Amino acid sequence: MEDFRKIFTGLKRAHGCTYVDKKGADGLKVKGKSFVKREVVTEKHWEDHLNGIEPSLGIIPINEDNECRWGCIDVDKYTLNHKEIINKIDQYKIPLWVCRSKSGGAHIFLFTTDYVPAKLMRDKLMSVSAVLGFGNAEVFPKQIELKSQDDTGNFLNLPYFNCKNSTRYCYDKSGQAVTITAFLNSIKSGALSPKQLQDLKIQRPPSEFDDGPPCLESLTKEKLDDGRDRVMFQYRVYAKKKWPDSWADKLDKFNYKHFVNPFRHDEITKFRKDNKDYGFKCTEEPMCNHCDKQLCKTRKYGIGTQSLFPQLSDLQIVELDPKIFRLNVDGERVELKAEELQEQRLFVRACMNQIHKFPPTIKPKDYKDMVSLLMSNPEIIEAPTGATKLEQLAQHLENYCTSRTAEGATKEDMESGNVWNKDNSHHFIFTHFYHKFLHRHKWTEKYDITILWLLEHCGCEHVRMNIGKKKLSVIKLQQFEKEQIKIKERKFKKEDAF
Repeated sequence: MEDFRKIFTGLKRAHGCTYVDKKGADGLKVKGKSFVKREVVTEKHWEDHLNGIEPSLGIIPINEDNECRWGCIDVDKYTLNHKEIINKIDQYKIPLWVCRSKSGGAHIFLFTTDYVPAKLMRDKLMSVSAVLGFGNAEVFPKQIELKSQDDTGNFLNLPYFNCKNSTRYCYDKSGQAVTITAFLNSIKSGALSPKQLQDLKIQRPPSEFDDGPPCLESLTKEKLDDGRDRVMFQYRVYAKKKWPDSWADKLDKFNYKHFVNPFRHDEITKFRKDNKDYGFKCTEEPMCNHCDKQLCKTRKYGIGTQSLFPQLSDLQIVELDPKIFRLNVDGERVELKAEELQEQRLFVRACMNQIHKFPPTIKPKDYKDMVSLLMSNPEIIEAPTGATKLEQLAQHLENYCTSRTAEGATKEDMESGNVWNKDNSHHFIFTHFYHKFLHRHKWTEKYDITILWLLEHCGCEHVRMNIGKKKLSVIKLQQFEKEQIKIKERKFKKEDAF
């Protein structure tokens, strides 16, 4: 267990929990319930995971210092041929471990012998995912930096749940499942040093498109029988950059060389006649599966200075009042208010302030669809204890009732803002509590909302009471126990008389 814990070390202040309800049929994802728990990862969590006791353990790879010792490409497809992935990895000679995920997909791990910056791990795995054809897959760590002590990042479910009879095992080079002992031993001998990771370069095979987008380079290794229009559009942008005066003449050769079913002559003509200058379609299938944005920027006829809308992923909603929305913007963490996520203009401003990036404006419908997709499956993060407005109000109420109580106070003293205690109940006038106490503590909720919360959630009730010649509305609640402060009696040493 100790070796497993060391290899998958990560954030200590929080972890992921997953309960699997039932297994789906072949090709269908296993349905379950997953959430982040704000508590320290203990030895028992590790033991329960390996012994198959739910919830299974999820670890957040990025630690408190924004470093990590492992990363993962999460291929969320359920009809994968894992042996084909292993063969491709072997072809590129990349030190990776392929594990079966709980849903039948693939978790492709990279391990290091010591901590490395999360950004370095993420950048390397983004390049690896592109060359393997999984450029659209999720990459862990999902963040290169955590925003604060309150930020928990995103977790990955670990392999070898119920290790003696696990379905989340690692494969060897022949595509056979291996034991947890063999898995750990192979990592001990094969993990990269920080310098080896820094120097790791993906050796792509020679290509006629090695001066253009890596997606074209990868897609044209074999003849294409799907996505012809989008691929031809991508090639057309590349050709116009490389041959500005003769690009139209290049389309026929590409058409017959790289498509199983080439376009007819009249179909190719429409690409020639459209003389507008477009940008690359990096986010569309099939290009996104082979997209290596960082490498593409270095290519002579790649995206260059073309401004691309960033990839938005992994929305978290922190249950505060008001809610906080956290998401990754090309791997960088951004915190938003509801209106900043809802409105593109405010989102751009938040990116400028927080990560110093200026995303280009896209069509309102495209932005709305993007946000709708994020909101369809957010990760809900419970607020820290005492952080919600309701919990703050309850604490203010107790402080007010215990600090404004004076010995011998009468009900008439309530008109001066004091609390009157009678029959094990506190009594006070709400107006004084709201305007004189809550406002001094920077309370921002409206008058009517505050009194409603007191009545519905804080055990308070409205009563009418005669005070002097007036009949006033008073708040009544059960008396709090006032903490008794014990003062230690001082003992004085007797001094000898002169």
